[in-house]
Amino acid sequence: MLKKFLKSFPVFENLRRGLNNQYERDDFVIGELRKLPGRSKILDAGCGSQRYRQYCGHLVYKAQDFGKYTKDEKPGFVSADQAAESAYSYGTLDYVGDIWQIAEKDESFDAILCTEVLEHIPFPIETIREFRRLLRPGGTLILTAPSNCLRHMDPYFFYTGFSDRWFEKMLADNAFSIERLDAVGDYYRWLAVEAARTAAANTLFAKILLAPAFLYFYNKARTDVSTDTLCMGYHVLARRK
Repeated sequence: MLKKFLKSFPVFENLRRGLNNQYERDDFVIGELRKLPGRSKILDAGCGSQRYRQYCGHLVYKAQDFGKYTKDEKPGFVSADQAAESAYSYGTLDYVGDIWQIAEKDESFDAILCTEVLEHIPFPIETIREFRRLLRPGGTLILTAPSNCLRHMDPYFFYTGFSDRWFEKMLADNAFSIERLDAVGDYYRWLAVEAARTAAANTLFAKILLAPAFLYFYNKARTDVSTDTLCMGYHVLARRK
């Protein structure tokens, strides 16, 4: 009830969106999915719960995942809702197995969607090579990954993130041209989010102490320097040559 009440005030809704980059990620992914031509064949690689399947009604959607994750073995600082989850729910999978070795012929897809997956696999470079193999020339890769993140989905957590230089190097080496490479957040927003996370997980006294720091960093203006120093992740749109 309180959350519903707070949503009616723009300032609280903006704060909620500012502290959770899932909203920005959704805007990016859904926007790019809607641009794909009708009947394009798309692979949702590492699809998990298939969050974006509902936006692929105009596409021929195929889902891939290894399907083994159940719940965090080392949950860390998670929300009450996440901690209460007893199991992770997968949708119906068309391909079950490793993302870097998908049982499908070359150049089978017009587009590949891969969101917040690379940090959970031991072979991200081999995965990019597999995407190149599976995409037709001119095919679209819609990709998101963290640049900096806390442990999650353990024991399938191998990297805290990837830099813009990693995407530039690995995509170019695998016959992709980058059309968009957007940083999500910056150093100041990261500090604000972590101050809020720490406050939420601790006492009222801690909340009072951290409030000034949170407000300071949350309201700091984003700059090229603050973005290049640290960000939360990257949204990538690339084309197979």
